[in-house]
Amino acid sequence: MRFLYACFVIVLCALIFCEYVADFVVLQKCKWPEIKRKKYVDDPLRAMILADPHLLGPHRGHWLDKLYREWHMTRAFQAASRLFQPDVVFVLGDLFDEGDMVSDKQFQEYVWRYLKMFHLPPGIPLISVAGNHDVGFHYKMHPFFMSRFENYLNYSSVHLYTIKQIHFVVINSMAMEADGCIFCTQAEDELKNISRTLHCMKYPLEAECARTRRHPYSQPILLQHFPTYRISDTMCEEHDAPKIEAFRERFHVLSKDATDMLGELLKPRLAFAGHSHHFCHSVNRLGIDEYTVASFSWRNKVNPSFMLATITPDDYVVSKCKMLPQQFVYNSYMSAGLFCLIVIAFQLRKFIKNRRQSLTADHRKVNYLD
Repeated sequence: MRFLYACFVIVLCALIFCEYVADFVVLQKCKWPEIKRKKYVDDPLRAMILADPHLLGPHRGHWLDKLYREWHMTRAFQAASRLFQPDVVFVLGDLFDEGDMVSDKQFQEYVWRYLKMFHLPPGIPLISVAGNHDVGFHYKMHPFFMSRFENYLNYSSVHLYTIKQIHFVVINSMAMEADGCIFCTQAEDELKNISRTLHCMKYPLEAECARTRRHPYSQPILLQHFPTYRISDTMCEEHDAPKIEAFRERFHVLSKDATDMLGELLKPRLAFAGHSHHFCHSVNRLGIDEYTVASFSWRNKVNPSFMLATITPDDYVVSKCKMLPQQFVYNSYMSAGLFCLIVIAFQLRKFIKNRRQSLTADHRKVNYLD
């Protein structure tokens, strides 16, 4: 019975390590990047940025996939939020895999599950950006989809979010078509309003700026689901895509015109996006650093990651944080199972050897008596 007890201990240790401890062990390697410049360093903003959780809905995917991979997403997020204690967390779209396919009741359940999985301590904002799987691509967007996403997640198609004097412009990428649709027109109007607000922050003494809120000016940071225009990941200075594919405007990335409009109106200094499911660091069409954040889900990325950004009004530094790989967990369980088989085989061999010795001794005893 000892070997059964040993197997039980091995499997239990593997289970506890993989499901409760491994995320902390892997994430311990990550650190907040440090800004070397002296100015504003006393209280920088620490932002955790992730993308594309793709929580499964009622229609697609296997229940075991939904149960196990989302369990690990929850464990990874809770480990990261405890270890890093960010000031704010941004999720760059495709929160849900079937957000544009479910009823209102199912969407409420979706949101409840999402907020439970990505729960944060009081005082730490969770800013959720709309993705094409949340409200549909441009051709599928409907006021019903848009209004419920905005109502349940406190989101508008384009808005200015300021924290610690850092300005973020959160954008609905699917409303950047500039084809005169109601969503596109509204988004362009909001972008122009934000542009005027930023201008007045920079030049507060101008007459038309008298009633503008008095935040100190700093160049804004773009947050959206689609990356700005690029041909493919060949333009990345760093990337982890397993293969390079050409990108299509308005489907994989923003159009050239939409990208140029954002640059002209906002004059950003940094951009973050998701959508491709793979990490990319590039200097984009606007001449600024852009980080495409990999998917947070094992279903889309077997070696997921997220970003840690330390930001001040005049500087920033960003690092990629690698998460627990899916294959590591599978290998750990296979190793535990293999070790159990070795123990069982060793015990079985020992039992057979002892049995043979016993039979040989009994045979000799019988011969001696004869």
